[in-house]
Amino acid sequence: MIAVLSPGLAAPNSRIANALWPHGPAKSVSEATQELRKVLPEVDQILHVRGKCVLRLNPDNVDILRVRRKVTAAKFTSGRERLDLLRAALAEWQGTPLTGPEWDGYDLDAERKLLDNEWLSTIVDFLHALQDCKEEQEFDRELRKALDQWPGAPALVTLKAMNLINLGRPSEAVQFVQDCIRDHGDDGGQLEELRNELTPPGSTWLEPVVPKQLPGQHVELHCRGPLEQELDERLLGANERRAAVVVLHGMAGVGKSQLARSWAGSRREHFGGGTLYAELRGFGPKEAARPQEVLEQFLVELGVASPVRTLDGMISTFRTATAGRKLLVVLDNARNADQVRPLLPGIGCTALITSRMRLDGLVLYEGAVQCLVEPFDENTACDVLARLASLRADGNPLVVDIARFAGGLALALAIVAATIRNRPENKGVLRGIRDGLREQRTRLDTLKLAGEENLDMRTVLSYSYDRLSADAKTLLCLIAYHPGPTIDLAAIAAIAEPDVRARIGELSALHLLEEPEFERFRVHDLIRTFALEQFDTLDSQARDRTSQRLLSHLLQNAWACDQVLVPGRRLPVGISADLPIVRVTTIDQATQWFEREQATISRAVDHAVEIGDDHHTWLLPTVFATYLWHRNHYHEAERILEHAGKAVERLREKGDVSAVPTAADEAFVYRLLAGSRRGMRSPRARGAQARALQLSRDAGDRYGAAYGHIGLAVLRGEENDFAGAVSEYRLALEVFRELGERLGEADALSGLAMMLVDLGQLTEADEHVTAALAIYEEVLDVNARANAMVILGRVHAEEGNLGRAAAVFDTAVAEYRKLDRANREAPTQVRLAEVLFADHRAIEGQAALERARELYSELADEKGLAAVEGLTTTWGNAPAAGAAPTTNALGRGSASAELEKTRPAERH
Repeated sequence: MIAVLSPGLAAPNSRIANALWPHGPAKSVSEATQELRKVLPEVDQILHVRGKCVLRLNPDNVDILRVRRKVTAAKFTSGRERLDLLRAALAEWQGTPLTGPEWDGYDLDAERKLLDNEWLSTIVDFLHALQDCKEEQEFDRELRKALDQWPGAPALVTLKAMNLINLGRPSEAVQFVQDCIRDHGDDGGQLEELRNELTPPGSTWLEPVVPKQLPGQHVELHCRGPLEQELDERLLGANERRAAVVVLHGMAGVGKSQLARSWAGSRREHFGGGTLYAELRGFGPKEAARPQEVLEQFLVELGVASPVRTLDGMISTFRTATAGRKLLVVLDNARNADQVRPLLPGIGCTALITSRMRLDGLVLYEGAVQCLVEPFDENTACDVLARLASLRADGNPLVVDIARFAGGLALALAIVAATIRNRPENKGVLRGIRDGLREQRTRLDTLKLAGEENLDMRTVLSYSYDRLSADAKTLLCLIAYHPGPTIDLAAIAAIAEPDVRARIGELSALHLLEEPEFERFRVHDLIRTFALEQFDTLDSQARDRTSQRLLSHLLQNAWACDQVLVPGRRLPVGISADLPIVRVTTIDQATQWFEREQATISRAVDHAVEIGDDHHTWLLPTVFATYLWHRNHYHEAERILEHAGKAVERLREKGDVSAVPTAADEAFVYRLLAGSRRGMRSPRARGAQARALQLSRDAGDRYGAAYGHIGLAVLRGEENDFAGAVSEYRLALEVFRELGERLGEADALSGLAMMLVDLGQLTEADEHVTAALAIYEEVLDVNARANAMVILGRVHAEEGNLGRAAAVFDTAVAEYRKLDRANREAPTQVRLAEVLFADHRAIEGQAALERARELYSELADEKGLAAVEGLTTTWGNAPAAGAAPTTNALGRGSASAELEKTRPAERH
């Protein structure tokens, strides 16, 4: 190596001896040369000429010689060819030369320095070539790497400084040279000379000030991992050619400021230029900070005097002074983009902004990235509360309740924690806080610390509310009054002026309104509580009008969907032309609407009960019950229908002819109540059904009485009184035919056919169910048609026509699946499996049983699951061909018959 690095590949013997044996010679150079010939046969000659060791070898076999040849060739070329030669030369360098255990014990400092200088020289040539080829990004990247390795190298410092000059950043260039002199020294005076060349005449240089303005009293919650990771990706290692800007936005009290301060404090080592911090007072009791006021503070902290005292002059001075300094600027509680824009630092710096507003203008014009800070989920909120209050959560239901009622807001949790810490340790403290938060009228009073304006949730929320226009304030109150967890645009239009989009935008920009789905909105519970306090200040007529329009809007839309689910149903639902009504033409559309509004309708019923609105109290449950049946929510159906029954009684007692439901209407409510209880397998179903029938008879309502007979028939069938059920169905059939009610006739025929199957009268059963199917086809009642198909499948199965039975059951399964009626599909899958096994189609039967198992699991139906397991035992190992197992599974005692029984009439 010594010979290779020596001029002409000739190294003096004295240099070789000193390098190999720094503590005295162990052998002669001649002896070492002889050993070298043995281990390096590729070396052509090793000669001794006048006290020197001279090598003769192929340059292609030695990396440093290849590098030198490429670097020399590059000096006689230009452009891309030069760049490629230098890139290839640098590729030969594999880390710091002559380092590692194999080089220990030798005196090679001179050779290491020589190689390091050659490496640096090649890097500098390569950087010049990158500039010539306008490879700016690679130039920046490679120069940064080179400066990390040789931080004070004059050639590299000169390249960096001149590049900054070319980018129009002369003051930053001078500052960079000054920093290099301070941090790395200037033994040869080259950097001092460079600084003097760059410094304008008459200028003086001061040591740069590193500001450290970040408040130190921030709480480390360590619960925003994903957001902190995103901030790391966005803000650490800012590009020298631009400034990185991130906006943390979210509702009041969600923890934006805490996150910003915590993140900035834990990453301070990444910002060698320091941290500037300003509370912009965008939302609060004081006047918002003026940009000029903040800039004055920043420039003082930076030790810079602005030559021009105007706002524009200060902006220019600030950006020049900060450019390239790896400085972090934290702008907390910003009011809007106009307040922030003058405070953004120069390129190469980083800005972290917090605001209740979405600062869309910064995204559009400054390329900012917005990060939404959301409330904590329930588990995280419990952990935060436990940590702040020094509690042991351990699933404590009081802690869970408090965290939930605090809405996951960091500020609310901090207030609660302070309240707990200030009181003697006792479960009664937690219980009292929980009770105060549970009640809406005391919730915000509980989230308040005396004498601390910024630790009062009501006050903090008011700062956002006060920024709204008068119309937006009213709209927020109206939306908060809506009983559901979410509200769609049509419902908003029903309670407000038609053109509400601008005001919705105003609310959304301040995070007072969320849009979790397209044109579907949500209000945080604490904002709702605050807005309802404001709503109470409206006059009583405005409140009553809002209630009526909300409830009427829900009723009319639910009625439109219910008519699709149950064609032919009759109810006295008035239609208001000025209320928007959803357009639904398919069962799927109707079901989806009910799914979205299910929680809203249940709460709306409770709201109607609370305000004494009996009209909506009885009608809303009646148009909602069928959907609840389809979803197996029989207990909820019973709950709201009990309210409906009481409301009907009160209205009929009042006798207000303009809105009084008839006895037939009351009978209908009790028929639905009986059906719900029947779905719950409650013995109280018979009492409700008997009352419904008696009300219809007393009113002379033959149509309702006929459906009353069908209801009794259903109950008799479940009691295995098939003959009694047949009598009730025949009575209903006779009345429907006399009245010319085709749908009622079909319902009676379908139920009658089911009872006849159980009695073994298959021919008549076939005739009746076929007639019912023909009527259902006319009116496109998919649900009723699917029910009738199940009965027809049973007829075929009892007749021994297993192939036709399987085909019919399969059709019914497909219909139920379209309706998303798991509680109907599951027992039909069981019937299909029974038929398939009996027909020696074991694989298909097992698939049907598996599907039934999945459905019953989703429904949490233990009885259904037990029946499936029983059938699996009976049929699961059935042979694919040959004799079927001896069983009466297709008869009246089959598992599917036990699960399915007879179905309640859903139409009226």
